[in-house]
Amino acid sequence: MNLSTVTAAYFSPTDTTKKAVEAIAQGISPDFKRLDLTPAASREQSYSFGPEDLLVIGAPVYGGRIPLQEAEAIRAIHGSCTPVVLAAVYGNRAYEDALLELRDLLSSQGFIPVAAGAFIGEHSFGNVIAAGRPDQDDLDKCADFGRRIASQLKEASLGDFSLQLPGQYPYKARGAQSGLVHQVSGDCIRCMRCASVCPTGAISREDPAEKDMSLCIKCQACAKKCPKGARIVPDGMIETMVEKLSAMCGPGRKEPELFFGRK
Repeated sequence: MNLSTVTAAYFSPTDTTKKAVEAIAQGISPDFKRLDLTPAASREQSYSFGPEDLLVIGAPVYGGRIPLQEAEAIRAIHGSCTPVVLAAVYGNRAYEDALLELRDLLSSQGFIPVAAGAFIGEHSFGNVIAAGRPDQDDLDKCADFGRRIASQLKEASLGDFSLQLPGQYPYKARGAQSGLVHQVSGDCIRCMRCASVCPTGAISREDPAEKDMSLCIKCQACAKKCPKGARIVPDGMIETMVEKLSAMCGPGRKEPELFFGRK
């Protein structure tokens, strides 16, 4: 199978998914393209790929599912017997139905899933759970995953692939969406970085203290990318969340799980 282009696509508010997906794409072909689905404007467009293209697409895992915003964006991405590699990036707890959901969505859009991986990224809530991940060891494994995929694609046709993935039907129910409260401290310089990185437009572009809670998806991009650390969750809230999540994640370092579809 000869590939004409490799495209790395991702919804990645805090850049963890972006890092993993780009490392996979780099392993397949150093000359890859990027499709960032994080900005709302990019998700309002449609995209098409042919049989000689390869799409590497990644999603963060929110409560065992991929974000609704990315699921909606995928419905405007069209393939024509196009091979696709799937990546789910989760905060050390579990990825549950995310890879299965990605596979089903892309299959319905004309793509042929050839491989998939579940990777660990620093949890959105603070920098305690899976801190700094994906780290260099993770990224090396992502690149090696990409090289293995490239080797398999050279030696096979799309009819040789049938990708089986863990997960359950019906998918895990999505939790009720509720925004995360932030207080804006006196360190704020009104650079409006928070508003520009918010993937849903929840933060006012005139006043960083104004936020539409119905649009907030708790990705924490606004807080993590604030140059002054001026967006603060009220005392005790994050600590309580981290304590609960740490108990659910358990001890030890989780490693990537890789799946190949070649029969």
